[in-house]
Amino acid sequence: MISRLSGEVVEIDGESVILDVSGVGYEVACTSLALSQLSIGTRATVSIYTDVREDAIRLFGFGSAAERQMFLLLNRVSGMGPRSALDVLSNVAIRDLLRAIGSGDVRALMSIKGVGKKKAERIVVELKDLVATMAGERSTALRTMVTVESSLAPAPQSLSGDAVSALEVLGFGRKDAEAAVARAMQGVADSADVGDVVREALRHV
Repeated sequence: MISRLSGEVVEIDGESVILDVSGVGYEVACTSLALSQLSIGTRATVSIYTDVREDAIRLFGFGSAAERQMFLLLNRVSGMGPRSALDVLSNVAIRDLLRAIGSGDVRALMSIKGVGKKKAERIVVELKDLVATMAGERSTALRTMVTVESSLAPAPQSLSGDAVSALEVLGFGRKDAEAAVARAMQGVADSADVGDVVREALRHV
């Protein structure tokens, strides 16, 4: 599978670009953010998702790691598919999308071009818990990796600290994450885990 391409941007046509990689032209459908970062005649590196089907192989490109991660989540929603997931990301900021998912705001999702009521409801039902859980798992994995690489004993981290780290994994700035988690901690039960806090914090970012 192709996960990244580096080459010269030779053409930009609508929502697609053609990257010349060692003489081979790859057509990549990109998000609006990715397109805004590209210029014809310049060299670029684009994060790629390869969609393989019986009748075609399609490449999708992203402007950031957070975009690609969100695309993979959306692509898991029943009835979405990679083209629909790309369209969603091109019409809403990731911060707003995560806020809507975390708070279960179906109406906000319906305001996104191409997202009707049923699709908005499926996004909330299928991703609300998954987004928080995945962010928490990635945050823990990254912290463990840093600890192993530095050969230090794991530093204890509070529930709120873990939640802040999880929001950072999702692409939020530290100050915004800390403020959202502080508000979330006031509304969660004593038995809450990091996923519970992240889900509540997404309502406030």
